[in-house]
Amino acid sequence: MNQLPTVRQLRYFVALERSGHFGRAAEACFVSQSAFSVAIRELETVLDVQLVDRTTKRVAITPIGREIAAQARLALRDIEQLMEMAGRARQPLTGRLTLSAIPTIAPFLLPKA
Repeated sequence: MNQLPTVRQLRYFVALERSGHFGRAAEACFVSQSAFSVAIRELETVLDVQLVDRTTKRVAITPIGREIAAQARLALRDIEQLMEMAGRARQPLTGRLTLSAIPTIAPFLLPKA
């Protein structure tokens, strides 16, 4: 496997697995159904497995497709955590900090201003 799936492809596939319908999944991802369908086919090509049984009336996720969808959800969760971690590192805590202490113990706990 030379190429890795994209985050977009994984998101689309998870949406398809949840909805069971190409049109509704594409709508949930804010893309056209044709672009959505192309992304799912590209994912199948990258993984070299059939993820979806396409029939005229409905979409059925294959057994390996269900396993891959479960792993994709975990991968997407990890990617979201990575983005949150990076966001926290970019924005360290800032602002004013006010401390207060009773006068009898303040000289021992707080430095002189």
